[in-house]
Amino acid sequence: MKKSTLLYLFFILFFCTACPYESPLPIDKPVLPINKALIGVWKSEVEREEPDNYDIRKFDDFTYLITENTYGKEDKKLEQKRFKAHLSHLEGQVYFNIKMIKDEVNITVSDNFFLYKIEIQEKKMVLYPLSQYIREQFGTSAELQAFIKKYQHLSFFYATESEYVKVND
Repeated sequence: MKKSTLLYLFFILFFCTACPYESPLPIDKPVLPINKALIGVWKSEVEREEPDNYDIRKFDDFTYLITENTYGKEDKKLEQKRFKAHLSHLEGQVYFNIKMIKDEVNITVSDNFFLYKIEIQEKKMVLYPLSQYIREQFGTSAELQAFIKKYQHLSFFYATESEYVKVND
């Protein structure tokens, strides 16, 4: 009885999270060329008053520069965060490895990577954050890859997805 209750609670925790897993390691190094379909400004499909968006640009042949533009609810002041990202491919799935850039805008940053499974369709992008409840520690990217390959087909391996539409190139 206790074992089934604990298992049930474990599944509930996975379904109720929206924060991505943070890893000190990327899934792999940037080796996949830029996907031109990702370049542009993306807005959440959920209607909001504020024009929050993500502006994705080419940083180099394998890396993206992402600017997160959000507007304060009370003061409507623009806040920006900048990230570098690259794609990884694991057994038919594509993942975003995203790391905040320390610059004049981002003064305090995490050294970790945020990992998302990504699905790209015409003018639509869906991000599935790896669950923050992953507790395993990995010494190498190869160990992280093996872990993801083992569990990537399980729905509770991911937190709640976010959908975005491309509003311009």
